[in-house]
Amino acid sequence: MNSTTVTTLDDDEVEKPAPVRTGAHLYATDIKVSGQPLDPGHVGRIIKPRELVDIIELTPLNRSETILYNQLLAHAWNNIRTTPVHKVLKASLRGSHESNDRLHDAFDKLMGAWAKIRARDQQTGAMATFRVHLLGSNKEEDQDDGYFYYTFPPDLLAVIAQSKAWATIKSHIMYALRSKYSIRLYEMVERRIGLNKQHEEFTIDEFRSMLGVQEGKLDRYADFNKYCLKPALGEVNHLTDFVVQIAAVKRGRAVEKLHMAWFKKSPADLRQAHDEREKSRIGRAARWTGRVEVISFDEEPV
Repeated sequence: MNSTTVTTLDDDEVEKPAPVRTGAHLYATDIKVSGQPLDPGHVGRIIKPRELVDIIELTPLNRSETILYNQLLAHAWNNIRTTPVHKVLKASLRGSHESNDRLHDAFDKLMGAWAKIRARDQQTGAMATFRVHLLGSNKEEDQDDGYFYYTFPPDLLAVIAQSKAWATIKSHIMYALRSKYSIRLYEMVERRIGLNKQHEEFTIDEFRSMLGVQEGKLDRYADFNKYCLKPALGEVNHLTDFVVQIAAVKRGRAVEKLHMAWFKKSPADLRQAHDEREKSRIGRAARWTGRVEVISFDEEPV
């Protein structure tokens, strides 16, 4: 694979803090992708700026498309500010798939995907909402073992270049998560886990947008809770390096907000999550039954 050179990161290696720029803030692009994030069989670290995590996605992406976008971002990341066109072997994006059929459709979907991103306007200094496409012009070689050439839109690159907050996504955990909602919840917490706080409140609409719930789907809170929140919470708590709690905050009988709290796991629980990721997916849901934090209408944040 013709890819960006990265530093190997072993499974049990402790990540060292990135060096801070002298006399300046640390930017997301100062942090480097490491390991082998395009290979589900190896450990890697993906850097994803806050603006692409806390996103209002107007073109919903499924799990495969979400992972593919993270792969393209990771492959380009270490040179994203200096290299206008990136190229990657299509075979390196396939995962366990034997053909490129999945990739063709996913490239089409990403080409048309766009989102609302809140970021600071460099010209005015004020916060603004940017409407941007997630992927720029691209070219795919016809042969199965060919390259995919791609770019990112200038407006998106401008937002990325000034980002000062990011999620450090562990690729081996991302691949283990089987739902797009789980991946998005995992990214949300990875973006916040190093902050000087352990909880945050969101409106229902904000949380739906961040998890990538399609407009017009799961409109009732009970359905959103049952088919999105609870399954995502179960997977994240079972397979990642932290514990997440989500509680419904009511006004009268109506759910007004969601209160999310997150905590790093103990060494024993970290080892248990690691061991679970190494096991077959068969029977995994049954193994976490009974350990999912219940989100009910009557539950109050702790």
